[in-house]
Amino acid sequence: MYDVKCDECGKNATVPFKPKAGKPVYCSTCFSKRASGKRQRSNLSFSFDSKNAWARRGCDFKGRKEAEPASIFQEY
Repeated sequence: MYDVKCDECGKNATVPFKPKAGKPVYCSTCFSKRASGKRQRSNLSFSFDSKNAWARRGCDFKGRKEAEPASIFQEY
C-alpha cells in the first residue's frame, strides 16, 4: 500500500498501487465522484454514422478511388 495525497481535494489517502509520475491519484471519495460522473456521461445517446465520420473530423475524404479494370489482352 502506498500513501498519497489526493490530486482533487488534497486529503491523504492510501492506494494499492504505485503511483506514476504525471498521473492523478484520488482518494476513495473523489474517485467515486469521478466514476459516477463518467457513468452519467456514458448514458448520453450517441449514434455513429460512418458516412459522416470523416466530415465531422474535418478530413477531406472523397471515398475510394476506382481502379481501372485490368485488360485480359496484352499488347506486344
